[in-house]
Amino acid sequence: MKSFAFLCCTMLIASMGCRSTQQTSANQVEKAPERELRMPTPTNSTPVAIVYKTTKDFSNYVPVILDAQHKHIVSYPAPTDVYYKGQLAKPTALENGYWLDNRGINEHVAFLSYTYEEYSQLGAAPDMQLLESKIMERYPLMEMYDCGKRNHFTDEISELNSLIKDGFPGCRKLHIPKPMNVTLNKE
Repeated sequence: MKSFAFLCCTMLIASMGCRSTQQTSANQVEKAPERELRMPTPTNSTPVAIVYKTTKDFSNYVPVILDAQHKHIVSYPAPTDVYYKGQLAKPTALENGYWLDNRGINEHVAFLSYTYEEYSQLGAAPDMQLLESKIMERYPLMEMYDCGKRNHFTDEISELNSLIKDGFPGCRKLHIPKPMNVTLNKE
């Protein structure tokens, strides 16, 4: 009888311990600090060949990602994240004014007035207010295409230039948001 009582007590204590651990885990999730949203580096996953055209040449300027309404930055790189394959992640020039992304942009991209060189020299990313003030244009894209995984190309630049010349067969055209009638306060 004593061994049965001991077994019951042990099971009760063990089950309470499990419940306590689960509650602690839930509390830890609830109390987890918010993280700053940063742009993923192209090396985190298999990069996609994003080909795009902009309203003017932004190739030397650091991109950030805006929310769907293009009002606020939701993702930006750390100064150490503006590299691709050991070089500054400037886009690669293609034919007819198109660019191949080397940074990880999407249709909600905007460009800061920081050049890649300037930004890479910063000790840390500027605060959000300063980053917001450095946006040059909130709607810089004219066209954007997803041409598949970059590792599927044998001679990437040559093959992408052929796709451009042929009208992007096999590529998915991405919807480019148009400017809304929003007045932005520039002080």
